[in-house]
Amino acid sequence: MKALYDFLTSKGQMIALLLAIVCIAIVMISIFTGISGQGYDVGTDLVSILKDPDSTQEFNFFNAAIIIPRALIILTALIMVVFGVIALISDPKGSMKFIVSTVVILLLFFVFYSISESETTGKIFSLLQKNNIGDGTSKFISGGIKTSLLMIGLSVVSAIGGELYNFFK
Repeated sequence: MKALYDFLTSKGQMIALLLAIVCIAIVMISIFTGISGQGYDVGTDLVSILKDPDSTQEFNFFNAAIIIPRALIILTALIMVVFGVIALISDPKGSMKFIVSTVVILLLFFVFYSISESETTGKIFSLLQKNNIGDGTSKFISGGIKTSLLMIGLSVVSAIGGELYNFFK
């Protein structure tokens, strides 16, 4: 992660600014050329056209405003994983805290998953049946919720404990 930090510290803001300008330009060009290509101008109320039940218009030129952010999020996640793996491989001794804590969280999840029971009555059971959610998925969701709640509780307790420790220090 240090390599990623060093890279982003030196060139991150410029890259982000240039990438934002390029993405905004692509979206704006797509929208303006799409609107004029459909025979409308910028002041046209497109909402009323879409609400008209007899309208067959499709405004696909707005898709770039959805596709580009989605692609950037996926790209960012991939880069984060790659740099994380590189950091784990390059400094395994320094990564032991991360590895051990990840294993502990996975063990807690497995314990909560194992002790979770499938609902057989009540509102939750009817929701499971309505949404076609199986027993395994229900136990997975329950284990995830219980693990998340435990982690939230531990973080609140550690924050309060840390502040009390610093107060009496």
